[in-house]
Amino acid sequence: MKTVCLISGGIDSPVAAQIAILKGFQPILLHYHNYPFHSPGTLEKVVDLSNRIADRNQNIQITLAIMTHGKTQESILNSLVGKEIRQTCLFCRIQMYDKAEKYALARGINSIISGEIMGEQASQTLNNLPIVTSKVNILALRPLLGYNKEEVVSLSKEWGFYDLSILPGGCCSVNPKYPETKGSDATVSQIYERIVKHLQEIAEEEIEEIREFSLPVELSEVLNLVKT
Repeated sequence: MKTVCLISGGIDSPVAAQIAILKGFQPILLHYHNYPFHSPGTLEKVVDLSNRIADRNQNIQITLAIMTHGKTQESILNSLVGKEIRQTCLFCRIQMYDKAEKYALARGINSIISGEIMGEQASQTLNNLPIVTSKVNILALRPLLGYNKEEVVSLSKEWGFYDLSILPGGCCSVNPKYPETKGSDATVSQIYERIVKHLQEIAEEEIEEIREFSLPVELSEVLNLVKT
């Protein structure tokens, strides 16, 4: 059963992907490349982690898909005014799910899996988790919601991901100083109506430019095709 697993290069998403595999899913690992807002080394980490996941699961074919997300982030930053800037993380995540849904459905896939942990990030609070998936209809699975951070770290070490996950890289440079942690669906929807047209146009461009790699893959092959 195929699924799309979001992978960031941090500790949580590889663990979520491995849990999905153990439950019988065959994942496409979808990474959002935030150029030019990404941290140096992020793409290298993602490739190494994806290859390690594939090495642990040689009985199935795993694909790494890299989709640009920088234009989306730039549009969000340019569209939000005043205190709306606190909603940046929410709209970034909403668009991640929107693009992942379009990508998945085009391939006959009916689910998305993420490594979200309750309270781990501003977009992962009890208020915000339902908001970030409010604009999609696809099944969004969050296998780590029942785990605390210590349990996830323990699994990461057990499965051989931890040493790569803690390397530098992976931080987003567009996070607001005071991100919204108690989002309002009504407020988000009102802003979304104003900015969605341009975001959807950008989403179509970024989905068209996606790059897919059968794992394992050499880093040089990825870097030849993905702008860094």
